[in-house]
Amino acid sequence: MPLAAESEIIKLEANASYYGEEFNGRPTSSGEIFDMNAFTAAHKTLPFGTMLEVTNLANGKKVVVRVNDRGPFVPDRELDVSKGAAKALDMIGTGTAKVSIRKIDGIDAAAANATSPAIAADQTPAQTTPTTTVASTTAPVVVAAPSLGSAITGSQWRIQLGSFSNEENANKLVVRLRKDGFNPAFEKTAGLTRVVLAGITDAMLSGTRAKLDKAGYGEYLVRREE
Repeated sequence: MPLAAESEIIKLEANASYYGEEFNGRPTSSGEIFDMNAFTAAHKTLPFGTMLEVTNLANGKKVVVRVNDRGPFVPDRELDVSKGAAKALDMIGTGTAKVSIRKIDGIDAAAANATSPAIAADQTPAQTTPTTTVASTTAPVVVAAPSLGSAITGSQWRIQLGSFSNEENANKLVVRLRKDGFNPAFEKTAGLTRVVLAGITDAMLSGTRAKLDKAGYGEYLVRREE
């Protein structure tokens, strides 16, 4: 069962900077090739693959990044984010920002460390199972939820909101869901990152679906967990 994307606070307030063109296309400390437009970050000690929610304290903007490099090598700085993440945080103009950093436990760090860089946006992911939704470079393309009027008493349910070949898109959906009051999780398979709500009981299912519909998540895939 996936872990919920809840976590521990790494720093309530810290200095962050960003890096881009000078390092674009060069290997990171993890062995990945740095893509300045991907949502990644450098940290001095956190394991590669660690997912972090970074909040710009000046404007409240948030982004989820994956640690794949070491740094920053400047005193009093906690994190170096990619240029793409810096744009999302609206810190390009200042170059640095005061941020809070939260570790998200929604992904297996060891698996992420062994994973190659995210599939390019124009690649089509390999098909997995008939119920897997197809990755999109802009928004998740999902399957409409089936009718659950005959839900089995005592069951637990899993709601899949999207399946992506590009982790950035999965991160964006997780951030949106958290802002809307949900507790999403990541499920990582070869080449795909799914965003799900897991462990939903029969008693919670109707209310969760109503909340999703009200928040604008009109299409999703619901399955009973085994």
